[in-house]
Amino acid sequence: MAGAPLPFSGSPPSPDHKGRALAPHFVMEIHVHLSAACPRTAWVEPFEWLEPMFNERLEVKDGRMIIPNRAGLGLSLSEQAGAWTKESMIFGPTS
Repeated sequence: MAGAPLPFSGSPPSPDHKGRALAPHFVMEIHVHLSAACPRTAWVEPFEWLEPMFNERLEVKDGRMIIPNRAGLGLSLSEQAGAWTKESMIFGPTS
């Protein structure tokens, strides 16, 4: 069983090639897409205390997460997430 997506970069597209199941944890809003692409996902672990970070919520129906059909990851950071940011940086022209 494997956890976060980092170990899969540069490897075959699915951990299934070695008979492994995927069990992503932390920030399920990002991992739900990876899980949908892997045929042997054991579960996606939710962390409800991260909900204030995003404007959107994942829909759960019949015990399964519904993949968002919005662009990109299907998320946008909330104003609360911005308030938690300690540093910022501006790129490009400032005038």
